[in-house]
Amino acid sequence: MELITNSSLIYIACGLTSGILIGAVGIGGVILVPLLTFIVGVDIYHSIAASIFSFMISGSVGTIIYLRRDPTLWRQVKLVWIGAVPATLAGSFLLSYFTEEILTLLIAGLTLGSGGREFLVKKQLPSLNIFPISDKKLILFACITGLFSALSGTGGPLVMIPLLLWFAAPVAATVGLAQAIQLPISIFATIGNSLNGILNLSIAIPIAFGIAIGTFLGSHWIKQVPTKYVKKAIAALLVVVGVAMSCSVVI
Repeated sequence: MELITNSSLIYIACGLTSGILIGAVGIGGVILVPLLTFIVGVDIYHSIAASIFSFMISGSVGTIIYLRRDPTLWRQVKLVWIGAVPATLAGSFLLSYFTEEILTLLIAGLTLGSGGREFLVKKQLPSLNIFPISDKKLILFACITGLFSALSGTGGPLVMIPLLLWFAAPVAATVGLAQAIQLPISIFATIGNSLNGILNLSIAIPIAFGIAIGTFLGSHWIKQVPTKYVKKAIAALLVVVGVAMSCSVVI
């Protein structure tokens, strides 16, 4: 019993760390799988399954908040869900066919991209007041997001936000859709992972609990510190983690 309790506290701490980063600056979900695999020692398949399960709460809350704030997003949300569901299911079933090395490199790439984007992207197209992305393209972006999220354990915003901003989507709509896509991704990836036998609820539930608390704390603490410097520091951390993960496979 003591071992279970200690393990649960470790998983809560991992979720708490990730949640604080998510709540503070919006990036941090991608750090969860590296924490579980390289620090705690959970195998990468169970780490991915637990990570994506934990985003169910944030996806539900985020969807409700943004749809109440802007009900006109409903149409785009439905399109995003249409694209995300089949791609997420496909990704969750393909997961077991990838080796740990390939998955590690995929997550390393996403981690590097998430951190590096903060330093490399100096300018982007100005956001438009109207939604400039066609229905077909939006569904395609949702498919890409669902597939890569299911294979990496990220919730969706990590892939979705850069894609939409690159095509000058309004920032508010981009954030809202990125939150909304977490819900179908986490639900259907969890279904696929459960059927594949790689979802361990004794890992996933404490992590989800930690993320919920951490996100709340992070969103409040960030008001007391300069956001710009915190974002740079976290981005630098993600770059270091991404490089370390890559080296662990290549070297």
